Order: sequence, then C-alpha cells, then structure tokens
Amino acid sequence: MKGLIIFWAVAAFFVPAGTWFCAKWSWARRLAVIGMIWSTCESSRLSINFVSREFYRAMSRGFEVCSADLCAVALLLAMILRRKQEPLRLFVPLSLPFALFFAVGICSWMTAARSLDVSPLATYIPYDQFETRLYPWFELFKVARAFLVYFVIVNYVRDEATLKTVVSGLVITAVYLTGVVLFDRYVLGINRVRGTLGHPNSLATYMAMMATVSFCFALHSRKWREGLLYLVPVAMGGVCVVMAISRGGLLALAFGLTNSLLLLLPRNFSVKNWVLVIIGVIGGMAILAKAANTLMARFVGEQDVKSDMEYRSLYNTQAKLMAREHFFGVGLGNFSAWSFEKYAAELDEDFPPGTPPHNIWFLILGETGYLGVFSFFLIWARFYSLTFPLLLKGKNSLMLTGVIAGTCATLAGQVQNMLQLGFRQSPLYFLNHICLGMAVAGWYYLKQSRTALPRKT
Repeated sequence: MKGLIIFWAVAAFFVPAGTWFCAKWSWARRLAVIGMIWSTCESSRLSINFVSREFYRAMSRGFEVCSADLCAVALLLAMILRRKQEPLRLFVPLSLPFALFFAVGICSWMTAARSLDVSPLATYIPYDQFETRLYPWFELFKVARAFLVYFVIVNYVRDEATLKTVVSGLVITAVYLTGVVLFDRYVLGINRVRGTLGHPNSLATYMAMMATVSFCFALHSRKWREGLLYLVPVAMGGVCVVMAISRGGLLALAFGLTNSLLLLLPRNFSVKNWVLVIIGVIGGMAILAKAANTLMARFVGEQDVKSDMEYRSLYNTQAKLMAREHFFGVGLGNFSAWSFEKYAAELDEDFPPGTPPHNIWFLILGETGYLGVFSFFLIWARFYSLTFPLLLKGKNSLMLTGVIAGTCATLAGQVQNMLQLGFRQSPLYFLNHICLGMAVAGWYYLKQSRTALPRKT
C-alpha cells in the first residue's frame, strides 16, 4: 500500500509538471530523455508491479510501470503540445510489424487455457493455479510500453544535438552501472556480478550493447579528447562483461565492436582512430589476461559446452511441441506453466520443468506459434531493410553514426538472443527499443536531407 501511494503521488506530480517543463524548455526534454534511458538499468528499483505474480517464472510478472514510463508519457504529451513547432511522426517505421506481433499475442491469449493446476513439482509457488489468461497481458503491456519508448525516441531525435542527448544518456547509464558492478565485486565480494539487471548474462548483453554504441561515436569523433572520453564506456563495458563471466556476452561484445570498426574506420580513417584501436586492443588483452583464471575456470572447468548446448536443446524441443499442438502457441508468458503441465514430462519424466528456452526465437515459437515468430522476424527484417543500405552507402555524418551505432548494438544483442532470454527482460527490452528508435530517427533525418537537396540540372 505504501508503494502504491508513493507511486501515484509521484505520477500525479511528475507527469503534468514534466509535460509542462518539457513543452517549454529543451533542457527539460534533455533531462527527461536521459532520465528515461538511465531508468532502464534500474527498472526493478524504480518500478511497481500491479497484479503482481512474483513467484511465477516468466519475463513479466505483473503490469509493471517504472520511471522510464513516466518520462516517456511526459515527453509524448509535450511533443503533442509542441506539434506545431515539430510535427509528430505518427506512422513511424516498424508500426505494422509491431501491430502484427501484438495482434498475434492477443490471439495467443484468446486461445490460451483459462487456468492450469500448479504441479506438485512447483514447490516454490504458493498458489493453486497458473493464471494462463492473465500472464499474456503482462507481456503485451510491456510490448506496448516499449513501443511508446521507441516512438518517443524516433520523434525526439531530429538533429545532431538531440542525437547527442540520447548518446549522453547511454554513456551516463554505462558509467553508473559500472560503478554498481565495481562496488558489488570489490566491496561486497560477489564473484559473478549482475549489477542491477538481475542476471549476469543480462548485464553482459546490456553493457556489450552500450560499449558498441560508445565505440561508434569514439571512431566518429574528430578530437582526441572526445574520442578518449567515448572510449571510457567501451572499456567499462569490457570490464563488466568479463566480471559477469558470460560467454555470450563476450561474443556479443566482440561482434558489436568488430562490426562498428569495419563500418566506421574506413569512413573515419585517421591517426587518432588507429591509436584508439591499438589502445582498445591492448586494454582488452590486459583485462582478459587479468581475468584468465576466472574465465577458464568458468568456461572450461565448470561447464562442458557441448553437453550444455544439448541440454538447452531440450527446452527448444518443448517449444516446438507447443507450436505443433497450438496454432497461436500457448500464450505469451505461459511457457513455464505448460512446461509443468505437460511438455517437460513428454520429453523425459526426470527433466526439470518450468525453465523457458535459452533462445528468444524458440520462446516466442512456443508462446505464439509460427505466426508469432514470423511477425517477430518482420520487425527485425523491416528495421534492417532500412538501416543496412545506409551502412554500406551512406555518406559519413554524425546522424549516420547514430544509425550504425543503433544497428550494431542490436546485432550484438542478437547474439545473446540465440543463447539467452534476456531480450524479454525489461532493461534489455527497453534498451533494444531505444537503439531501434535512434537508428530509425537517423534514417528519417538522412532521408529528409536527401529530399531537401536541390536536383542537379
């Protein structure tokens, strides 16, 4: 009750006041955007869950509302008030694929079972039934919230100054989260850190994406000081990924940085950038050498990669069975319930039920069927169809760097999407949509710049 009172009091004051300030002053909009981005890494502490079901194993366990949502609503209302100065981009790219995915999610809810008895194996769940008609709405609510953040970013970023505000928000968040990680490791003595994100793999993915964005702007910068400042979050990202001891995180970080280097170094060929790359390589090797014993113990001594992947494939098999028997899947958020109910035992009576697949595509397959996977694929296909041509042919500029940064960050995230299910966790889900929004806003800017150029006669 105390939390509800605090939330409604804050919301009742912040949203109207934030809307008024943001409508009048650009500095207020900058603060709101930075606050919205920073809130993504503190969603658990700065949020409240309505109709909470904390004991159920799913990515969303209630109708979550956090400070990022309040910032997004205030910014949206301010944009509506300012629509004469800056017309709203209403039908933004990706709207149709998002709408299709949302519609499939509703269909999966409509065809979901009303309730399932909680298995005696689920000893940690203190209630009698899985509410399978309720859990899908937790996820659908999060999808709508993330689209709002994406919509706000696309409409906010209209020039280099607003793009730099978004990047500043990401850098500030990376610095803050690194501070939390270092405190956890060296003060609290936590070996495999997770920061504020709930799981080490989620932290690793989050920081790999952050480092990728910052590295892009380090390469684009013309000044040595600016380039070195942007390189600091890259180093912080590497430190956090190593301290998270995440195989997928290391792979995602390497993939994101390599793509950024290949796309931006030829466009920004300079002594400064070669020095930055050399510094980065030496620093990365030093970090890996320092953590070599810990990494080897985790990746070689503690885990057999082949058997681990074979074991994970059993979760994927459950998803295939669900999609085979339910056209629209079992419902968003219902994988764990149906695993207990039927599908884990069909594979092996001794197989532990309730754990979702460690692959976002198979999780979506089981929960929304093949049509859900197709609609999810369309979101990414449409996004990359906009950005990939610019990556190869776009003329070098700060806005193009924003497109490259957002694209490369999501590509880094795709690596972990194949190995972990952090994409559906609120911090990473929002970060992905911020990166989508930044890249699409850059696409808008570059498209308008081309159409504004006088035609040659």
